[in-house]
Amino acid sequence: MSHARQVFGGSTVAIALCCSEGRFFLRPGGRVNRLIRYLLARYAEEHGIRLHAFVFMGNHFHLILTDTRGLLPRFMGEFDSMLSRVLNRHWGRSGRLWESTPYRSWRLKSAEDLLQHLVYLAANPVAAWVVREPGDWPGVISLPSDVGTKRRVTPPAGGLFGRGHEGSALPAEASLEVHLPSYFEQEGLERYRRLFQRALDAYLEDLHLREGAYSGRDSAKRLDPFSAPKSAQGGPSFGLIPSLSNATKEDREDLTVWRHSVRAAFYRWQVDKTTRFPQGTWKVVKCYGARLVPG
Repeated sequence: MSHARQVFGGSTVAIALCCSEGRFFLRPGGRVNRLIRYLLARYAEEHGIRLHAFVFMGNHFHLILTDTRGLLPRFMGEFDSMLSRVLNRHWGRSGRLWESTPYRSWRLKSAEDLLQHLVYLAANPVAAWVVREPGDWPGVISLPSDVGTKRRVTPPAGGLFGRGHEGSALPAEASLEVHLPSYFEQEGLERYRRLFQRALDAYLEDLHLREGAYSGRDSAKRLDPFSAPKSAQGGPSFGLIPSLSNATKEDREDLTVWRHSVRAAFYRWQVDKTTRFPQGTWKVVKCYGARLVPG
C-alpha cells in the first residue's frame, strides 16, 4: 500500500508542494495569479477547507488550513490536478507539473506552532531574496491584514483553458476567504492581526540583517518557467519548514507507530473486511468502505 497519511476532521494543517524539478511553473503573472486564486477558492469551498494563509512562489507553494470535513486528500488531489492541467495548457507543455513525491503536510497542534508557520509563509518571498517586504511579492500571497476578508474571484478572460468558459462544470465565480484560526478565536480578529503582524515584523527584522541584494518583484515575473534555481537563493527551502525542524521525537515516533498500525490493519483487511483501522486513516475508509476503530 502507499505511504499512509493521517487525516483528522477539524485539524489545522500546514501544506507544502514543489513543482517538478523545482521549475518555475507558478511564475507570477496576471493569468497565472487569477487561475490560482480561482481554483484555490473553488475547491476550498467545495471541500469545507478553511484557509488561514497561503503563498505561491515561483516553484512551490504553502498553505495553512483547517480541514473541517476530513477531506484534505480529496481537496489537494482535485486542486493540484486542475491547476496542473490549466498551467500545462498555459505554458504549452504536457507531463507532470508537480514533484513525484506527495505533498508534505503536518498537523499544527498549538497556537505557538501555528503562529510560527504563519510567519514563515508570509516571509517566504523575503527569505528567498526576491523582495524586501511580503506585500511586494507579485504572486498570490495572504498577509495579516487579509485575515477575516473575503474576495470575489473569477477565472481569467477566456476561461480556465483559454477557450471560453462555456460548458465548464465549475461556477463562474468563487469566494476566496482567509479565516481566523480557531486557536485565536478568543483573541478576536483585530488582536490576532496585530499579533501576527508583530511576529512577522520581528522575523523580517532578522532577515533584513543578512548581507545580500534582493532581485526584485520584476525579476520574479521575468523568470523562465522551464528553468530551475541555480543556487539556494530563490529556491524552495523545505528543509527550513518549522514542522520538519521542530517536531518532537515523540511526535515522530507516534507517527511511525501509527503508520505501522495502518499497514498491519491493511494486510488483515485484505482477507477480513471486518478489520478496523486506526483513527486518522483516510483512503481505505473513504474510498473502499473500511471502518475505523471507535474514537
